[in-house]
Amino acid sequence: MSARERCDVVIVGSGFAGSILARVLARQGKDVVLVERGRHPRFALGESSTPLAAISLERLAAAYGLEDLSHLAAYGRWQRHLPELRCGLKRGFTFYHHRRGEPFRNSDANEHRLLVAASPSEGIADCHWLRSDVDHFLVRQAVASGVRFRDQTHLQSFQETTSGVFMEGLGPQGSCAIEASFLVDASGPGGFLATQLSLPTAREEPGASTSLLYGHFRQVKEFTDLARAQGSELPLGPYPDSRAAVHHTFEGGWLYLLPFDHGVVSAGLLRRSGARAPQKPSMVDWQAALAPWPSLRELFSQARVDQPLSFVPRIQSRRQTATGSRWLLLPHGYAFFDPLFSTGMAWSLVAVERVADLFSSASGAPSPVGLRRYSELLGQEADQISHLVEAAWGCFGNFEALRAIAALYFAAVSYQELRQRLVDPDPARPWAWEGFLGATDAESRAFVQEGRKRVEALVQDSLRGPEKADWTGLETWAGEAIAKRNVIGLVDSTRHHLYPVDLDVLLQRSSLLGLGLRQVEARLDRLRAL
Repeated sequence: MSARERCDVVIVGSGFAGSILARVLARQGKDVVLVERGRHPRFALGESSTPLAAISLERLAAAYGLEDLSHLAAYGRWQRHLPELRCGLKRGFTFYHHRRGEPFRNSDANEHRLLVAASPSEGIADCHWLRSDVDHFLVRQAVASGVRFRDQTHLQSFQETTSGVFMEGLGPQGSCAIEASFLVDASGPGGFLATQLSLPTAREEPGASTSLLYGHFRQVKEFTDLARAQGSELPLGPYPDSRAAVHHTFEGGWLYLLPFDHGVVSAGLLRRSGARAPQKPSMVDWQAALAPWPSLRELFSQARVDQPLSFVPRIQSRRQTATGSRWLLLPHGYAFFDPLFSTGMAWSLVAVERVADLFSSASGAPSPVGLRRYSELLGQEADQISHLVEAAWGCFGNFEALRAIAALYFAAVSYQELRQRLVDPDPARPWAWEGFLGATDAESRAFVQEGRKRVEALVQDSLRGPEKADWTGLETWAGEAIAKRNVIGLVDSTRHHLYPVDLDVLLQRSSLLGLGLRQVEARLDRLRAL
């Protein structure tokens, strides 16, 4: 047995969140060991950023002097300062609706397409992260900041002691042991602590079971070209359709596409029924899975696999708690529901801010009060995300209804983003502790919960007969429900489901943010980010 390695904090898992947190804690003066079972560079999912993720990155960069995090927060800065790291431009969220057995169809009314811009230009746009590049870069940055990195290390035991935690395992040089005052688990669902402590799932475990077939591809066709060739009309949108997180929805599931600048497309197919579990997925399995939707099958007709396909039979998970007396889970290890709406990266980064705050305000490990606050807030946020995801899944067969649920998401997230950009922070209540996606905002929480209830009732009506369910009023209800949080002009029939970043609308609705028109005008430069 090698000698014990001692530290203040051990972080298990060197994805972007674990590596950033390790570096931040090292900047606080903590002695940090970062443990990784694999070896970088390695493939990882969770590749699509959002404005709230960018805000967290910028705050971390400013608070701890980590300029490269600010570079990662906007496409223009990324290209200028970190061109060696591969990424993709994400201008917003694109949705299409497909009917089984039919080519994609869309007219001038734009009834089967929705575009919501997240930025007004490429320079301050979000990015798709090629995680193999970015995670490897962030690990190297952590090491340069004094973090001790232990890769290819398989921790096989865990126990809490009177002074902290103790782990044993195997590393490149044989057996190893680590003793720390506190442990942060950044290893994801079913990760280190979930296994070692047999952490129980939540009492109300997500009821639905979603499978995911995913990989990286080359030579994927441009969908807008394909759709027009098949007879669809695509009115001009606020950005090129494919420069976004692209959602192809259909009854029973959806397909995401995240295009990178170097020609690779990350794609994943999510389904809830009839999904065969291939042992070693191949392009044959992929094409067979897409067969019911002719335009999607054609989209990949010339594609080849760049990153081997993988299959996850069930992606949902949620634990009963996110903390113990000497440990905590980052969000991905606590709960995950679906990649819909790209919530994962932003949720992880705001949690990094919170954990850093817990350590900075404690002489050693986070206090019991702080840990309880952290766990309870994650629980509220998991509820909010779950409500949105389940409501959306109930609408995948009805695009008008799905637009209504999407409006709930975009209202909650844009209101939170604009408040954090334009409203001066309260030093006693840091933005990082504001509930993610409006989880602690009474208005946002209420319309999200009501949206799920309405969808579930309509689904039940549909089971009694298609004529029993009237879905037509859901979008009208959503427009009324989000009125006090709709700072970007959602559910506007004159837009034909194409929503740019419109500063005139923001100025007209400045009072929703608790600001006057002149105040917002004077602060518009803040929207360009740091």
